[in-house]
Amino acid sequence: MIRPVFLSSSVPIEEPFTKRLDPLAIREAIIALAVVTLRERELVFGGHPAISPLVEHAARSLGALNNVHIYQSLFYEDRIPEVARKFKNMHWTKKGSNEAESQYLMRKEMIGSWNFCAAVYIGGMDGIFEESKLFRERHADKPQFALGSTGGAAEILLNNMREHFSGDFFHILQEERRYRRVFRQLLPVD
Repeated sequence: MIRPVFLSSSVPIEEPFTKRLDPLAIREAIIALAVVTLRERELVFGGHPAISPLVEHAARSLGALNNVHIYQSLFYEDRIPEVARKFKNMHWTKKGSNEAESQYLMRKEMIGSWNFCAAVYIGGMDGIFEESKLFRERHADKPQFALGSTGGAAEILLNNMREHFSGDFFHILQEERRYRRVFRQLLPVD
């Protein structure tokens, strides 16, 4: 199996991330990423309650639930949606002294435990910036793709990373909504 993809995503509910939010684009991008990746590689992500059902549905439809790894902090053990519990590869991480520390510990373990081929950022809020920073520290030689067309933090992150992309790649990440095509074109094949 080729190296896994790291997914960082949520559906924004706070300003400034809701200004150009496109929930339909977030949904379509998540499903497209699952379809393109899960048949031949693993997908790793934190268990955001709006994203877990989308990934679970797509993975189940593909017969690829075993290729999904979901991370969650024990801080949220009593609040995790039932659909997230359906993942065979559920990785619980230590509970910190508060929510922020618990999230940091989960992100650090999740990103540090794999040899990823790339990271993909879809929609999202502040957590995307934190996960991008951790990913860059741990996997500096691996590409990061923020889908600006989904809005949220991904759009801001893409603009912050503009210098890393040629005009064509930047335009694809900013505007393209044929997400299966985007992932087939951009994700490494190793």
